[in-house]
Amino acid sequence: MSQLAITNPYLGIALLVVFVLAGKIFRDNWKQQGTHWKRNCWLAGLVATACFCILAFIPFVPH
Repeated sequence: MSQLAITNPYLGIALLVVFVLAGKIFRDNWKQQGTHWKRNCWLAGLVATACFCILAFIPFVPH
């Protein structure tokens, strides 16, 4: 069994905030479709996906 766990509640909150902000950035880039909007959407989407996977699959074990 892996010893990987989120033990600090502030880390979980920070990941949630980054997740929400990346989603907002993705949405804004999608709507505006300015220069390099596809690249920006990909980057924001990958950050949001990584945060979601961390929050969903790494257990929270407060100490």
